[in-house]
Amino acid sequence: MAVQTTTPVEGQDVARWLTFTSFWGSMFYLLSCVSLVLTHRRQPVKLHGPTMLLGLAMHLSTFVTLGSAGSALFSLLRGKSTTEISEERIGSGQLERSTLVQGLGGAAGAVVPFALAAASLRVAEHYTGEHAVAPAAGVRLPQALALMVGLTGLTSLAVSRIAGWVARDAKRGS
Repeated sequence: MAVQTTTPVEGQDVARWLTFTSFWGSMFYLLSCVSLVLTHRRQPVKLHGPTMLLGLAMHLSTFVTLGSAGSALFSLLRGKSTTEISEERIGSGQLERSTLVQGLGGAAGAVVPFALAAASLRVAEHYTGEHAVAPAAGVRLPQALALMVGLTGLTSLAVSRIAGWVARDAKRGS
């Protein structure tokens, strides 16, 4: 008798990972840039479009690659697809109960995407020869990071709350 095994990494999940990481990568880059602009010492701030776009491309490619690889590794370690893991979390009621924790986790986790966005902008500045946010002397990274943490925490809290509502409604419908 042959035992059939399935791999936790399937095409549908890969498409979801790419969509999810592309969306969140873009959101984190946007929040990082907004944080840099709002906390800049001198207003108005001049933005260099080609440098910002190159920074976005670098940030997204890195974020999507690392995020999708992380999802794949998580699936392989658990031996389940991310869809199965999500279905378990929805069924257990975990999404509805952990809204505040997810919001706080999103805030704390904002440090990594902010660092990635700042690094992407630095590399882009090196290639274009223009500062993404000018004047460069006005950039205040600690204040921008603090604002990024706050904005990401609020965004994560809202998304977690919406996910909780969707999970609750999905359980009622089944």
